[in-house]
Amino acid sequence: MHPALRRFSKAHFFNYDKHGKDWNVKKGEKQSPVALSTETAIPSLAQKLKFINYNKMLVGPLKITNNGHTVIMSIPVVVDGNQPAVCGCKLKCLYKAVQLHFHWGSPENKGSEHMINCCRYDAEMHILHQNCAYALQNDAIMANDGFVVLSLMLRSVPHPKREPSIINRLLNELIHVRNAKQTRLLRGNFCLRDFVKDVERDEFFVYKGSLTTPPCREAVNWIVFTKPINVSENYIKSFWSLRDYRGSPLVNNYRSIQKLNHRCQDKITSVSGVFKLKTRAQEIAQI
Repeated sequence: MHPALRRFSKAHFFNYDKHGKDWNVKKGEKQSPVALSTETAIPSLAQKLKFINYNKMLVGPLKITNNGHTVIMSIPVVVDGNQPAVCGCKLKCLYKAVQLHFHWGSPENKGSEHMINCCRYDAEMHILHQNCAYALQNDAIMANDGFVVLSLMLRSVPHPKREPSIINRLLNELIHVRNAKQTRLLRGNFCLRDFVKDVERDEFFVYKGSLTTPPCREAVNWIVFTKPINVSENYIKSFWSLRDYRGSPLVNNYRSIQKLNHRCQDKITSVSGVFKLKTRAQEIAQI
C-alpha cells in the first residue's frame, strides 16, 4: 500500500484471511478487481498509451520494502529530475509513477487479483500513478480520476524462453525482506521501462475501478495488460516465504473479484483499435 493510502485506512493492520470480505470499507458500484473477458469486445477508438521518461535511468538505489501486506518499491525521479509518467489512450491528464507492488498466491493457489478469460495468474504487479493535477495525495484519493494503475500478470513457468531480468533481480532480493518492515536496496542502473518491456503494451483492458486495499476508494483508471510475463517458478516461489505484520505467512494477498455492475470495459488491441466490452444490458438487447 502507498504511504498516502495507509493514512486513509483505519485497518493499517488489515489482512487477506478472507480476501477483503471482512474489510470495513464503503463499497460503491465501481469496485476492483474484476473478471475481464475478450469474448464480448466491440470496437472503439482511442489514442496510443504514451510512456514518458520510462526509458530514463531512475535515481538509485531502489528501495524494496515488505510493508506487511505486500512487497512495495517506491519509484524515484529519473536522472534529469522528472518523474516517469503515462498519458494518452483515454486518459485526460498526465499521471506520474509513484510506486509498484505485487499480489501473489501460494503453493495451492494462484494469486493475481484480476482474472482474464476466467484465468487467474500466479501473481500480479501493479504500477501506481498519481494524477499530476492533484498536488496532494489526499486530494487524489478523493477524486474519481486520482490514479492510474498499470497491471501486469506474472505467469510461473519452469524455464522461460525470455527472462524478465529486472523482475528477477527484485524477486531475488525477497529473502532479505522476509519479515514486515524490512527493507532492501536494489543497486544498479534501472529504468521503469525495464519492468514493462516483456509485456505486449499495445494490448490491454481499460476500466473505471477502485483501489484494491482499504479504503478501496473508486479513484482508479485501471489498465490491465492481457498478455502475461513468464517468470521462472523459482522466483514466484520466493513470495511464499514472506511474513505479514502478524508474523503469519504472507500468501494469497489478493482481494476477491468484485461485481462489474453496469461498467463498460475497453480492450485496446492496437494503437488505433479500442474494443468496449458489452455490458449485460447490451448482450440482452442483441439476443
